[in-house]
Amino acid sequence: MSFGYQQERVLAGVEARAAILNLNARHNRLFSAGDRAQWIATFKHTGATLTIGAQTHSRIWDAFDGGSGRLVTVDHEIDVDGVNATQHCVAIRFDSAGTVVATGTYTDVLIYERGGWYYSGRILTWDTAA
Repeated sequence: MSFGYQQERVLAGVEARAAILNLNARHNRLFSAGDRAQWIATFKHTGATLTIGAQTHSRIWDAFDGGSGRLVTVDHEIDVDGVNATQHCVAIRFDSAGTVVATGTYTDVLIYERGGWYYSGRILTWDTAA
């Protein structure tokens, strides 16, 4: 049985959304574990940016402050358009005792390249922070 154009398009979108959710999970686990090198590998190979508050980092390495506590993202809204995607989700940061220390929102631009999805640009706006 073959799929029609619309079915193929829907299937590709669902597959992309699942891969982006996996990217988020991997990004969060690596951040929480303090694995800077692998965390950076969730970003586009060249030209990626990470904005936290008013500070934009083109050297993602300098923006890393993980390894203590846990980062979790929830409430993902993902829009896929071919090899490009956007995402909005809620970020929750816990300390090592499991207490919420910050909440905020990610606004992401993603790209599919080299056989996977990567962050091209992330903007993190904290609502509350300790």
